[in-house]
Amino acid sequence: MTGGLRVWRQLNAESRWGLAILLSILALSIFVPLLSPNDPYGFVDLPLQAPSTAFPFGTDHLGRDLLVRVFAAARLDIALAILGVSVPIALGTFIGTLAGTTRNRLAETVWDGLVNALTAFPEIILVLGIVAMVGADIRGLLIAIWISRWAQYARIARAKSLALREAEFVQAAHVLGYSRLRILSRHIMPNVFSEAIAYALSDFIFIIVIIGGLSFLGLGVRPPTPEWGAMLAEGRLYLRTEPWLILCPGFFLSLTAIGVALLARGLERISKGEEA
Repeated sequence: MTGGLRVWRQLNAESRWGLAILLSILALSIFVPLLSPNDPYGFVDLPLQAPSTAFPFGTDHLGRDLLVRVFAAARLDIALAILGVSVPIALGTFIGTLAGTTRNRLAETVWDGLVNALTAFPEIILVLGIVAMVGADIRGLLIAIWISRWAQYARIARAKSLALREAEFVQAAHVLGYSRLRILSRHIMPNVFSEAIAYALSDFIFIIVIIGGLSFLGLGVRPPTPEWGAMLAEGRLYLRTEPWLILCPGFFLSLTAIGVALLARGLERISKGEEA
């Protein structure tokens, strides 16, 4: 508890607001479905009910409690975004660090061709193509994100490791006879990974939007699983008469993105030594 308070005091206003928003949404995503008498998949036989004391967010076209579904969707979207970031950051950072510390000209040429090809290709087209080949479901969505995003982290890791391999402390480790594996794991990787983490926060927003967008198109999470993009797709047919079907999931999707953006910007300002 003391450690958490110490970290909180070190944050600036932006990162505190961002962290507070994200923690609030996470808490609601856990406790609302757990404590609610209604199930995210269950029917209450009152379709398209406007928001009321009984149903604060109203009900959808099938008579399901929208409040429970919105926060069950929050849990799923945040979990998918974390998975979507975790694999590319681990894989890309490792590969990029290896590429940045090697002095083999052939390996550098192959590396430049592969990464430049991946990063130059329009990402949404690449994701759509991979989803079409692998399958339009959660598994296919995650695989598409992993394949399309790792190169971004690899470029960051390579650029950082190129600078670090000439640093004095790395040269000293070579002189002391440390193995390449030890130098990579103890001296280079920790410094590279800290920079990749900063990029991962902004990437988190992009992945949430990609997940929601593909689910909106029917290429990601499919009904009846509660997911913000899929809920927006279901509610768009009732936008004129029952706008809460769009406003409720759309608001929390946007609020999550704002929370992550505030946290990322605040941490970036702290790293640069700026005041909040």
